[in-house]
Amino acid sequence: MPNDQKKAELEATQTFTPDFGNAFDDYGEYREPVTEPPVRQTRRQRHLKRLRFPRLIWVALFLFTAVWLGTLAAKWGWRWANDVLGLNRPDETVEIVINDTDDLDDIAQTLKEAGAIEYEWLFKLYCKFSGSEHYFDRGIYTINLTYDYHALVNNLMASAGSRETVTLMIREGSDSYEIFDLLEKNGVCSREKLEQAAADYEFDYDFLKKLPYGASNRLEGYLFPDTYEFYLMDEPEEVLDRFLRNFNARLSEDDLAAIKESGYTMRQILTLASIVEEEAANDEERPKVASVMFNRLNNWEVPHLGMDSTIFYGAKLMGTTFSTELDSPYNTYLYPGIPAGPICNPGLNSIRAVLHPDETEYYYFATGIDNINHFFDNADDFNEFINSDEFQPILPD
Repeated sequence: MPNDQKKAELEATQTFTPDFGNAFDDYGEYREPVTEPPVRQTRRQRHLKRLRFPRLIWVALFLFTAVWLGTLAAKWGWRWANDVLGLNRPDETVEIVINDTDDLDDIAQTLKEAGAIEYEWLFKLYCKFSGSEHYFDRGIYTINLTYDYHALVNNLMASAGSRETVTLMIREGSDSYEIFDLLEKNGVCSREKLEQAAADYEFDYDFLKKLPYGASNRLEGYLFPDTYEFYLMDEPEEVLDRFLRNFNARLSEDDLAAIKESGYTMRQILTLASIVEEEAANDEERPKVASVMFNRLNNWEVPHLGMDSTIFYGAKLMGTTFSTELDSPYNTYLYPGIPAGPICNPGLNSIRAVLHPDETEYYYFATGIDNINHFFDNADDFNEFINSDEFQPILPD
């Protein structure tokens, strides 16, 4: 083919535009995609280099730390051990007071202040782990500063021999309120707590089973007079039980048999014995005073005992003064028979005088200036004596 002809055909081919009709209307106008140039990520250079120690230095640091901690632990461990064992403390005795409201924190603080321990937290930890945190009893104790923790716990209990005591003599004829005042004055227990325990506490003794509760003088007559050694700051129940145990022990089998054979209750016998205790001037008079009361109870149409001592006791309970007109169950001028209860705490001699009275015809007696009682079998002789210069009434303290 000639060159001119080929050239004409090629141009005709390049200018040809195909017609696709409406085939591409739904796709819109075609655009060439624009390709973004790749972003080059650069790695941030570290300006600080990690310090690298030789392994030998690490080992040296570890050993130094271990030795330091071990030395510190040994130092404090030895101090704690010294405190637990009571070492390096002076050989001195101190007085420790534990009150009703004191808990373990209070006790530890008291011991710390007294110099008996150095670390309160360690002592409390010992008590909790040994189960002794509730072993402590109120009271005043004497302890040595060299006691270890175990000895401290054992010596701060009611049964410990280190507990402070006081020896008191309870005189025959003391009433319960005089006894309570004496105990309070000497630091054994407060009168208020003793009265409350006497009124409401249930003591396990047969001779108390029928006594009604509620009166602060409920144990009158049963607080046996004797010499006692009491713990300071003791519990009221423990204090009163000391008296009751002694009373129970001091009455012999013969005494109990005589009470049973008398036809009177133990409380009635104690009531009569308490009157004998207050009225008799000496031991020889006791059976005579008892005979006067039994003669009046058994032989008079209106058996009034007519004893001043009972009125004084009733007046004391009422907070008033003596009067034969006093409306009190203890007024033996106004009310016949045995009064409401004992008026003091009698000794054995008075109890046995009531159990074994003299056989007399006496119905009256009065105290003379010679400080002894004079007995009479009729009212005329009695009235003549009390109107004479030989009569000297003795009033209770």
